[in-house]
Amino acid sequence: MIPLEHIHVIYVIHKEGSFKKASERLFKARSAVSYSVKKVEEYYGIEIFDRNEYRPSLTRDGKLLLQKIQYLMGQVQQFDHFAKQMNSEIETEVRIGVSSIFPMNRLIKLLTVLKSEFPHTVVNLEVETSSGERLLLDDKVDLGIYGSLQQNEQVVYKHIDTFRLPVLVSTKFPADLDSISVSDLARFPQVVLKASYKSGKNIGILDNGIQWYVSDHSTKKELIRSGLGWGRIPVHEIEHEISTGQLIPLPCCEEMVVPAYIAKKNDKVLGPVGKKIWDFFSQA
Repeated sequence: MIPLEHIHVIYVIHKEGSFKKASERLFKARSAVSYSVKKVEEYYGIEIFDRNEYRPSLTRDGKLLLQKIQYLMGQVQQFDHFAKQMNSEIETEVRIGVSSIFPMNRLIKLLTVLKSEFPHTVVNLEVETSSGERLLLDDKVDLGIYGSLQQNEQVVYKHIDTFRLPVLVSTKFPADLDSISVSDLARFPQVVLKASYKSGKNIGILDNGIQWYVSDHSTKKELIRSGLGWGRIPVHEIEHEISTGQLIPLPCCEEMVVPAYIAKKNDKVLGPVGKKIWDFFSQA
């Protein structure tokens, strides 16, 4: 394989517009610059520059080759930044556990900031259901964003939001909605989003009732809208359905209010990326 140094010389010649300027930019003798070009041309059996003109111009093969060289140089630069970051304070990877009911628009704003300020940090996003604290305690994530009714002494919490989860049915629900009671609900399937991690625990499940477990929010919403069952959904996800009467909060069931936190383990030391995530969310 041809040394990368020779490939880089061709890139600089094209960028500077002449062999002379390239030699000055690279702090090489002009003969050394010409030698690099010659070695590449001989190795691949092509002519890269047309030397019949005053300023070096790319041949047809040279133009095709330059496209690949420009891509390669971009990859080399990214690799260089990434390798240097490994020896700095900036994390090369950050693992974030995010509750599936956390507002997506707030998450997008966070990721936009991370992409802009830490473009070479790998973001590993774990979208979870009822498993945020367990993922954190099991060191599966560095930071967790989730709702919790209790706090663990091994964890540091910062309150960032509040989830409101009413019990919802649709107009197709096979019961008298004006007189239905909590005990009546036990006769109908409660649609539950199952925990995404083996140690996660679901909350708000009706004792002695029937449960149908689903793996995603859209399925849960559609089953409830179809009248097949009932369940809790965060208000911020179904404002349109409530305003249009597609989903109806049941007054017989108290709305569940769950504080949402960004959290980390006590012994977790955050780098610049982790601190940016921690400080991004204001107190709710």
